[in-house]
Amino acid sequence: MSGLCGCIHWTKRPGHAQTAARMADAAAYRGPDGIEVWSGARASLTHLALNVTAADEREPQPLVENGLVLVADSRIDDRSTLQSNVRRQLRTESPTDADLILAAYRRWGTDCPAHLIGDFAFAIWDPEERRLFAARDPMGMRPLHYRVDDHERLLFGSDVKQLLAAPEVPARISETMVAAYLQNRFEPLGWTFYEDIFQLKPAHALLARPGGSPETWRYWDVDPDKRIRYDDERDYVEHFREVFAKAVRARLRSAQPVGLFLSGGVDSGSIASMAGHLKETEGLGCPALRTYSWAFKTLTQCDERDVSSRITDCYNFPATPIDAESVRLIGPPHGVPDRDSPLMSHYQALLAKGLRRAREHGVHCMLSGQNGDLLVGSWIFDNITLLRKGKLKTLREELQAQHKTLGLSFRDLIWRTLYRPIRAHIWPEDTLPCLREPLRRLWRTMRPAQSSAPPPPWMSEHLRNSVDLPSVHRKVPLGIRRFAWRRRYETIRSSFQRRIGAWSERLFARHHITYADPWADRRLIEYVMAIPQYQIFRRGKNKSIAREAMRDLVPEEVRSNLQKVSPKPLYENALEDESSNQVCSYISCSDEYSDAEALLEYYEKRLTNRKGEDFRFWLALCLRMWVYHHDL
Repeated sequence: MSGLCGCIHWTKRPGHAQTAARMADAAAYRGPDGIEVWSGARASLTHLALNVTAADEREPQPLVENGLVLVADSRIDDRSTLQSNVRRQLRTESPTDADLILAAYRRWGTDCPAHLIGDFAFAIWDPEERRLFAARDPMGMRPLHYRVDDHERLLFGSDVKQLLAAPEVPARISETMVAAYLQNRFEPLGWTFYEDIFQLKPAHALLARPGGSPETWRYWDVDPDKRIRYDDERDYVEHFREVFAKAVRARLRSAQPVGLFLSGGVDSGSIASMAGHLKETEGLGCPALRTYSWAFKTLTQCDERDVSSRITDCYNFPATPIDAESVRLIGPPHGVPDRDSPLMSHYQALLAKGLRRAREHGVHCMLSGQNGDLLVGSWIFDNITLLRKGKLKTLREELQAQHKTLGLSFRDLIWRTLYRPIRAHIWPEDTLPCLREPLRRLWRTMRPAQSSAPPPPWMSEHLRNSVDLPSVHRKVPLGIRRFAWRRRYETIRSSFQRRIGAWSERLFARHHITYADPWADRRLIEYVMAIPQYQIFRRGKNKSIAREAMRDLVPEEVRSNLQKVSPKPLYENALEDESSNQVCSYISCSDEYSDAEALLEYYEKRLTNRKGEDFRFWLALCLRMWVYHHDL
């Protein structure tokens, strides 16, 4: 993890070097190992370094080679395959990530991102052609933002705050984005909370030339025609294990200690166990994994160390408990949104405490299992495929297990897992949307109770009356027609999760730590989308393919019982106890986006009844904190 930024003047207007310097200073925390600048006649590009691997320490950036200039924030995986494919374009036998990206660009041009595996955001400036090419990895694990000023200047950077630091860039809040956010909507992903500043979406590339708006396009997507089928169902588990091992191995490539936030759940537990297994069997040349887990003395129902400690003991991992109950969740110093966006987790301050401890231990890369729910969780059923294949005995067993796990009646279960998928298969969501919308409106007129949720009562009249949010139709590849596959695809591409991922990356970066998640590996996504979805959820057990893949790696007494426990009681207490005055203070602050009286009324009711909290209250509270602390 590092950072980048740049300023392009399409004309030879002076000042781009000074602008790039101001942009770099705005996110100097991204460059604890150095900030380097390249300047030419029309452009200045800056790289902010955080060295994780040994190659990072000898990687010169910005990389200037044969007239091209590259800045990259990257970790390139499957390096041997890529290196063999671009051998003729390489200038060294020991290439760095930057060398590999530039060689890929020389071979494939603007198609090169599709050939890269890993986490990356990069920009390549071609002074002779006067064009900038940039790209971002498929899951958006590394950030990239941009702004165009009257077709005369292009700004780009890892953080929004870098663009705001440039001269003549006003910090105008996007009311459209705020209105969407307050209604718990996070699309389109290209939007930011500031007018005229855009996020390059995951799996997208950008090409900018003088005299026009940048062209952006999706360079990678799931191949709907790729199918993986085995006669022996155990082979699905073994194949999953092989791909997951590659994903974990790639993220253990480090010259410094690697950390992991370890809970009692499947996602982080699988990462820890696979890392321990790889260390034992392959003797990986990386420091031992260090784990960090929340510790509770009073709220003992939230403490998961009875599970996580079995894993750390098994592999002799240094385990650090983080005292969760001493953390102030809401308000300064650590429970405040970043300037880029008001969106933050309830537990930002808790994560920040863990990151500070990790940095004290010399950790430069921290692993997370955040995307595990998207790939193998989310309770996505594929009973319709079992029915279609005539596997009636298996279908009956699955329905019985699901009935026991979910507590649904068989009638509700059949409606949810058979009738609705059949209906969705007959008329997929993105088919004839122009006809679907009028029919939905007619149905809502006939059945008012089925209408979508109205805006929250605290949303200001100004936003209600002045902002008309566009309808967003997610484009699913035409070949992904079956219900469970479509659900999995849409879950993986969740706009909320992608924005939470961007928040996580910034939080880790502020502590000089790289954010990485094996569950965001493109190879793992491609595998999950190529297999029958009923292989992922079996016998009423969520994430069953991951549980089976960890057999003999996770201690057997905890493997089948891995279950994440929410620390929500900690947040509940924060709202009611030490932070209550702070919450009221934020609510009383004036802004033009939400109504203080309505927020306070909800908050007071919330204090007497913890059930069914509206997540939009937290979003509104974060928005008020954001406006207040950043003087917006």
